[in-house]
Amino acid sequence: MKTIFTFLTQRRRTMAATILMAVLPQSYSQSTTYPNKPIRFFVPYSAGTTTDVIARIYAQKLSEVLGQNIIIDNKAGAGGNISAESTARAAPDGYTLTFSTSATHATNPALYGKVPFDPIKDFTHIALLVSAPNMLVINPKIPAQNLTELIGYAKVNPGKLTYISAGSGTSPHMCGELLKTMAGIDIRHVPYKNISQGFNDLLSGEVSMTFYHVPVIYQYVKSGRLRALGVATKDRSPIAPEVPPISDVVAGFDLRPWWGLSGPAGMPSDIVEKLYQASTLVMNDPVIREKMISQGMIVTPLSSKDFNDFALVELVKWTKLVRDSGARVD
Repeated sequence: MKTIFTFLTQRRRTMAATILMAVLPQSYSQSTTYPNKPIRFFVPYSAGTTTDVIARIYAQKLSEVLGQNIIIDNKAGAGGNISAESTARAAPDGYTLTFSTSATHATNPALYGKVPFDPIKDFTHIALLVSAPNMLVINPKIPAQNLTELIGYAKVNPGKLTYISAGSGTSPHMCGELLKTMAGIDIRHVPYKNISQGFNDLLSGEVSMTFYHVPVIYQYVKSGRLRALGVATKDRSPIAPEVPPISDVVAGFDLRPWWGLSGPAGMPSDIVEKLYQASTLVMNDPVIREKMISQGMIVTPLSSKDFNDFALVELVKWTKLVRDSGARVD
């Protein structure tokens, strides 16, 4: 699915370009000709997914800041690997970019056994943009009012608690595996191809709990049908600030899906810097931040160097989790 953002009048394009150049170091003035044609932006999942929604929020504003059209290309398939490979094989001229994710660049290389790209060497990671906590929720039938009580219950009843996900290797699955390891408990993973059925079983008490994206699951907490025990990041969710981090009980617990801007390896440093500065303007815009928060996102900006270092650490962390769990592509 391809959509062209054509939001700007010529006057707004000129103003956006002027604002952008004002914040760029003089040493990067050679990039003033970039971009002089539309930019293709690969999104690794289909229209309507969380990744697609936040990619479009970001891309619309980026189009305004750069003064150029952004062509959204939903290149779904193979868990996002098709999009990542297409980007890795593109010319490193700044006109092919992708919305890189913790799945495409951290989980998939281990989950699929082999992917047709190197998630570090084949990419220029330009800017980390946002991350999102999953929320640990249980069916109220489980006799636990907080995480400490849940861990105690699990230790007395090994293998009794079950947790659902949308499939092996997904972030809810990995959160469950991390809790098993770090808390020393035995809980069983139940993957669902149809996660709506999984939610129905969770609400009825057929399964015990899940770790899921806050905006999706929090509605059931507010209605009293599920009980929230923690979020899977060290930061509280801006949507549900009353729910404590799991790390308050399980020290060091921090596992989050993330999204960033990446391009092919070998991109010119001036273009990378211009895209980073443009992304900073986008993510500092109050309207954009509010839209991201409404989607359960936490704005977590990192520069190109820091993002590359972060991507390597995340690859190691998620690879270990996938291999320890024995997860494979469903």
